[in-house]
Amino acid sequence: MNTSSCKRGDNLCPYFKQLQTTDKEKHMQFGLFYEWPNPTLRNWKILFEEGMEQIQYSEALGFDYCLIAEHHFTNYGNSPAPLLQALHIGQRTRRIKIGTAAVILPVWQPLRLAEEIAVLDNLIDGRFMAGIGRGYQGYEMAGFGSDVDVSRGRFQETLDVLIKAWTSDEAFTYEGEYVNIPNPITVFPKPLQKPYPPMWLAGTSVDSMNLAAKMDMLPLSSSQMGYDGVRAQFGSLVHARAAYGKPIDNLSFGLQCITHVAPTDEEAFEALKYARWQNRAQRGLNRHDVVNGQVNAIPYEGELDDEAFRDRLFFGSPETVIEKFKKFSDVGATHISNWMMFGGIEHEKLMRSIRLMGEEVLPALRDAHPPADLTAKLLEEQPLSNEELQSAGAARAPRDMAT
Repeated sequence: MNTSSCKRGDNLCPYFKQLQTTDKEKHMQFGLFYEWPNPTLRNWKILFEEGMEQIQYSEALGFDYCLIAEHHFTNYGNSPAPLLQALHIGQRTRRIKIGTAAVILPVWQPLRLAEEIAVLDNLIDGRFMAGIGRGYQGYEMAGFGSDVDVSRGRFQETLDVLIKAWTSDEAFTYEGEYVNIPNPITVFPKPLQKPYPPMWLAGTSVDSMNLAAKMDMLPLSSSQMGYDGVRAQFGSLVHARAAYGKPIDNLSFGLQCITHVAPTDEEAFEALKYARWQNRAQRGLNRHDVVNGQVNAIPYEGELDDEAFRDRLFFGSPETVIEKFKKFSDVGATHISNWMMFGGIEHEKLMRSIRLMGEEVLPALRDAHPPADLTAKLLEEQPLSNEELQSAGAARAPRDMAT
């Protein structure tokens, strides 16, 4: 038997895909983001079926993909089995890509995760996108006996094993601080996409941008960092890729946005209370303020006022939302992941929002792209530290970021 071995930190870069946008994908990409929050603990099957109807409708209207979060143990998000949910979506759609945002690597057994993703990619005809993250919710991670304090090491070692499992035709072993595979292992099947599905990295830090650059992953940031913060994040990506000697033109950059479109701005802002619940629930989860699985979604110290909060949401008429998307395209965003099921918002309002997005917003933005001279301008600026980047983002906000 031929065997190979690897240790944490081995250079696997020959397997990594380029992060450059292909000719087919040069138009702005739009998707939906799901974690299925359930503030009132309504019927789970109905909740999941409504989400499925929304996703099918979005596909018919020209959306490009959908992403599924991983959350456990509370009503903040009800997506504890994102790969199962991705399979279900794949069986009931034909065209859209389906991804995770993100699978929380430190709580997974890496070989099992590699196998499940490979099987999933084959079963849905190579439409899977592997979004990964380190995790930021100590309450959820503790339920699996994992600790946020050691999550960075577990994340990196699990990622090492995933890549090795998908790309190695020879049996391999692995020796790490947290992950050990002493007996030679070969993982079958391999993913349908070669060498493996496109990878997204959820994160808002300089370290996240550096890892995405090194491994040619598509970064998924958050509009909650604000215009200046997102521009600074994209700048960190550009600087990191240049440092690695990699191309910096036509880069892909994902942005998660809390989005609601209505005929008028006033009608759209009526949904602010649902976004407030999601924001406050996330803060409650940070505090481990949970009783019988229900997060205490109450106002908190330092909460943004309505005007500042609205500024970080993509709420409004089609015309208003188009202008906001254009603004973030100007600082690097190419893949817009729209968080539209939030805080218990009614299915009918959400379907109307998807319709207005598909009929009016998407056609107006398909040719939008970052300015040709953006990367050159960013390279002329000094790269930021983690502290400076988070300061540029000002009030950090509701997000499913992970590294």
